[in-house]
Amino acid sequence: MIQKNKNPIDQAILQKLRAIVADGPVLILTHDNPDPDALASGMALKAFLKAQWGIPARLIYSGVVARAENRAMLQLLTPDWEHNDQLTDLEDYTAIALVDSQPGAGNNRLPEDRLPDIVIDHHLPIQKRLPRVKFADLRPDIGSTVSMLYQYFSAVGLSPETNLATAMFYGLHTDTNGLVRSVSDADEVAYFNLLKLIDRDKLIRVQQAGRSREYFQALSDGLQATYLYGKVVVADLGRIQHPDMAAELADVLIRLESAMAVLCLGVHGNTLYFSLRTRLLNQDAGLLAHEIATGYGKAGGHGVIAGGQLPLDHYAPSELAEKLKGRLLMIMDEEKNGEPLLEPSK
Repeated sequence: MIQKNKNPIDQAILQKLRAIVADGPVLILTHDNPDPDALASGMALKAFLKAQWGIPARLIYSGVVARAENRAMLQLLTPDWEHNDQLTDLEDYTAIALVDSQPGAGNNRLPEDRLPDIVIDHHLPIQKRLPRVKFADLRPDIGSTVSMLYQYFSAVGLSPETNLATAMFYGLHTDTNGLVRSVSDADEVAYFNLLKLIDRDKLIRVQQAGRSREYFQALSDGLQATYLYGKVVVADLGRIQHPDMAAELADVLIRLESAMAVLCLGVHGNTLYFSLRTRLLNQDAGLLAHEIATGYGKAGGHGVIAGGQLPLDHYAPSELAEKLKGRLLMIMDEEKNGEPLLEPSK
């Protein structure tokens, strides 16, 4: 087994977690529109509680899982997740756990007046209410929440079963882009140990999940809406079919050779979603996203990836998009006159 760093999960930490969850059931939540790291982390916590202490748990996500790979992952690897946008009967659970998110982050459905009992996350900024959480494991130096959950298994000598290992590997792979961004020793240990346990056929089916014709139309429309402001790239997508589209386009645009920061925005429902990608080694994208969104909504992230959700209660979508773009251009010291990424179609 690869050992590059000491696992910080010890018996004292485990005993504290055990006391908080009592005899269950535990409710496990994550952020809206969950990504692979969130889906795998929640599934891992449920499996850990059951394997280690026989404690049952329930997984509930809110929003939509729309990205083709994420839908395939949900169906093939993490089917225990239930969808529900309204959380009820919270008193039926001995503890509420929030993974890959924090109370007050603005990207989950936990009521503002209800503090979770457990938080396991790796994102910045650190929310003000976190010190009040009974069990808070927040480590921004780690590239994925999955890597943190892997350490819980490792601390007691457990190995995740094949489907879970595959889900955890994929969640870690996507959050760190195959160990090339925001990587710690803990991520490397988890990555290579999980690799030995995965179902390669299912992993291929997830990674190569088919995309709809509408996806390619949305991608084309997004590229046509992209403008360059020096080293900053901005795409205002208008109405989008699902919130993940902003993130998908941002992942494409950050590969533009001149880009140091990419901001993609889109409206879904009554919310403006934005995704931020950077190549800035001296600036955490989560803190940068928080800076441009402050006063309008919530944002956060990790390393070079971030995003946010802004309610459209007081601003028109185009007005709010301009405010975010203006803040980013000011921070990046770029002019406000942009040029289209693509030449007009003839």
